[in-house]
This record gives sequence, structure tokens and C-alpha cells, in this order.
Amino acid sequence: MVTTVKTGNYYKLKTKKYLQNKGYYVEYMEKMQRIYTKGRVIFIKRDLLGADGLAVSNEEFILWQSKLGKSHIAEAIRQFKQYPCPEFIDRWIIVWTKRQLNPEIIPVE
Repeated sequence: MVTTVKTGNYYKLKTKKYLQNKGYYVEYMEKMQRIYTKGRVIFIKRDLLGADGLAVSNEEFILWQSKLGKSHIAEAIRQFKQYPCPEFIDRWIIVWTKRQLNPEIIPVE
């Protein structure tokens, strides 16, 4: 059974490998929070600065978010714009289409 979490993790890993092959050092930017409610523990992932990860090279610093398809791009842009960001840091939405080798990169201004 394929869930949205598995699909999201697959495309995050695919993005990480894609950027590493381009020469970037890549790390994920999520924190896991535990919430205790009604005697149970619920885990929630939160993106730091609205990004799934960061990619760094000698020339660039990029905060990125990966998406499958173009249906949630506006939401990703809104998440990025919630946080202040210096001009030297690029913010990218990396959009994958199924069975596509290379993604479409949408810079966020």
C-alpha cells in the first residue's frame, strides 16, 4: 500500500540524490515533534523555514521543497514566504512528474 508519506519520502530522497549528483551537499530540514494526547503519542514532522531540505555548494545556498505534480505549488510558495530570507539564499520548489528523469525547478522570489 502506497501512502502519501511514502510517496513524499520517495520524492524527497530523489531530490536529495538529484542535487548531490549536481555537486551540492544536501541535508533535510525537518524536526519531529511528539505530542501526548489521550494516552497516546503522536509524531508530527515540521519543515524548518518552510523547506524540506537545504543544498549548499561553494557558490549557492538553496532551501528546497520537493513536490509531485504542480497541484501544491501555491501552498509551497506560501510556506516559504512566511519566513524572512536574505537575498543570497535561493528558494526552490522542485516539481517531479512520474517517470521523469529530471525535475522542473521553480525559483521563489
